[in-house]
Amino acid sequence: MDLAFDTDNAQRLAELREVVRRYQDRYGELEGMVDLAKANSALASRRRRFDHLAAEHQRIQKEMRSMASEVERIERWMEFCLEDVVTRTREKHAEGWSPTPVLGYRLWAVGAQCLHGVKMAWSSRKMTATCLSRGDQGEIPHTDGRCGRLGCGVYAAKSVDPLYRGFDVAGIGDVALGLVALTGKVVEHDSGYRAAEAEVIALGACFGNHVLLTADPDLVDAVIADPTLIKNEPRIEVNRQRLLEMETFVELEARRARQWISGTSSE
Repeated sequence: MDLAFDTDNAQRLAELREVVRRYQDRYGELEGMVDLAKANSALASRRRRFDHLAAEHQRIQKEMRSMASEVERIERWMEFCLEDVVTRTREKHAEGWSPTPVLGYRLWAVGAQCLHGVKMAWSSRKMTATCLSRGDQGEIPHTDGRCGRLGCGVYAAKSVDPLYRGFDVAGIGDVALGLVALTGKVVEHDSGYRAAEAEVIALGACFGNHVLLTADPDLVDAVIADPTLIKNEPRIEVNRQRLLEMETFVELEARRARQWISGTSSE
């Protein structure tokens, strides 16, 4: 806001005052001088009030700048305190809310009707965790032991190898290996995670000797709804080769996803 007076007006008033002074010298008392005196008095009064307000305005602006600086410092202090509480809580309970998706790997058994996890079937590429032991009480996954040693949540491993070894996939038969993006509350363990929500972003699946590899969300949904679609894909006769193809594909997609999440180029 410009608080300066219009210099053109001030100059015009000064010129008119000089004309009036000359006329007074020449003719003596002039008509209208009473009104002019009132106007002069009103103008002087308003100027004094304006000068007072302008000084007050400068003082307030200075105080506002100082207060804004204090608010910024306190906000930084508040941010530190909040982050400290979050960090302490995460360290104590081994959990975290990630601003970006946490990537992990999952296995499913492939049947004619669905892709089935250890505890339940998936109906689409997205899954929201529920607590089968205690219901959805509090933030899922629970970390207070109320639902047993393993706890609730959508499980995912940090790497493929523990899944392949732990579930002896070579002897299972038809399986699907997926790269999942974990969001919401994510609890980290030594070899994997438990999460509130998960979404399959890449899938390698075999059915009969056929192998499907895709990162197309629509195709992932279609295959989860109807695993027999995998039989439209090429055959790979050797089981070990099928598993290797699936592992190679999802790990490549994981590298791409991490580059996208971190904002770095793959070049």
